[in-house]
Amino acid sequence: MKQRFYFLLLLVLTAVTSSFAQKGRFSVRFSVKSLDCSTGKVVIRLDVKASHPDSTFLMGDANYRFDYDSRVITHPQIVSQENFASVSPASDTRYNPQNLNGTTEGPTIGTVSLNTTYGGSGTGAKLVGTDWITVSCLQFDIINTSLVTNNCFGLRWHTDTEFPVTGLSEVVINAGSGTVDAYVTKAGGLFQNLEINSFGAICGGQGIANNGELMVPEGFSPDGDGVNDRFVLYNLGALKASVTVYNMSGSVVYTSENYQNDWDGKASGGTVPAGTYFYSIRLSDGRTLQRSLTINY
Repeated sequence: MKQRFYFLLLLVLTAVTSSFAQKGRFSVRFSVKSLDCSTGKVVIRLDVKASHPDSTFLMGDANYRFDYDSRVITHPQIVSQENFASVSPASDTRYNPQNLNGTTEGPTIGTVSLNTTYGGSGTGAKLVGTDWITVSCLQFDIINTSLVTNNCFGLRWHTDTEFPVTGLSEVVINAGSGTVDAYVTKAGGLFQNLEINSFGAICGGQGIANNGELMVPEGFSPDGDGVNDRFVLYNLGALKASVTVYNMSGSVVYTSENYQNDWDGKASGGTVPAGTYFYSIRLSDGRTLQRSLTINY
């Protein structure tokens, strides 16, 4: 009975405060911005968006919380405050600097709490639409490059029901006056976890570049000398790639729906001849690359 009364009271408060209130629903995700094997650093990008065009909202306070395996990575720190922060590059004085207050690290599991705080008057709060917005980039130290479990490493969200929760609030503006009525409505939505290939596999001689950007070679030489024998896509990180290679006549000589950096120039008719080829790469984040490459022997 007590719970029912509280629910009815919440409905009444919602009805009288604002026509804008309590509509926000959010989705959050991770992606790998860079992974540098030479320095042992990985940078994770954390993004947020509204789940639906009808659920866009003005961002208030937020707590983004997730678990990581502290046997593999450790020492999380904010390296770039991209939005909802007064610190550059966000440089939005309506929000305070981001912090990691409440972050803990145990012997096997660490829990990150990335916190953003709204400090404006209400009218200047940032709109969260249906396009992904990067909140922050977090760097971890890689301390173990061996396999852990399932040949991959994961970051797992705390949802809006799992303590300590990931919770967002929307700034609610009083209809007609433009004043702030409340900004306590928690948004609920989708939580996209992240799986990264084992660092042992990624850092096992693939030559990950320091800048972390996806790099596709202009060619390779599959002559069996142990140097540049395969077509390697550098810095894929957690992304999956579908690769198709065509000859000058437009015929497919190689295709793979889940490319593993393993094409050595072989086709169904044997080793492809030296020359110019064209490739199409479709990434799991939606990007498509179409360029040429040269095979030499």
